[in-house]
Amino acid sequence: MGNRTLMYVGAGIVLLIGVCLFGYGILSVIGSTSSPERASWFGYGIVFAIVGAVFLGGGILLIVRNQAKGQEGGGDNITYQIDLPSQTRVEQMKCRSCGGALKADNVKMIAGAPTVECPFCGTTYQLTEEPKW
Repeated sequence: MGNRTLMYVGAGIVLLIGVCLFGYGILSVIGSTSSPERASWFGYGIVFAIVGAVFLGGGILLIVRNQAKGQEGGGDNITYQIDLPSQTRVEQMKCRSCGGALKADNVKMIAGAPTVECPFCGTTYQLTEEPKW
């Protein structure tokens, strides 16, 4: 499970706790006004309602923050700079499958290895440096 999924599950749990506490607090306040014997529950009802509202706000904040983080790309983007040997000329590279000309834009880092994807046939393969001897 990804971090975003765990964040949504956590937000759902916090929201559920908030709804329960807020609802119990409101019902306690209403019940304490209905009879003089229950008047002592008025203060407890207010406290439960406030704590429930805090949990509701926290759950909503978690959801909004998670969605905002998802829209900005999550902040987990890593940029790799590929340092090719001096004899490598990317504009001279050709696809191993179809022979199409490859450009520097076709080279990407995938799982820590320089990988090329052919724009013509869609073939993806790792670049390997041949020995110089």
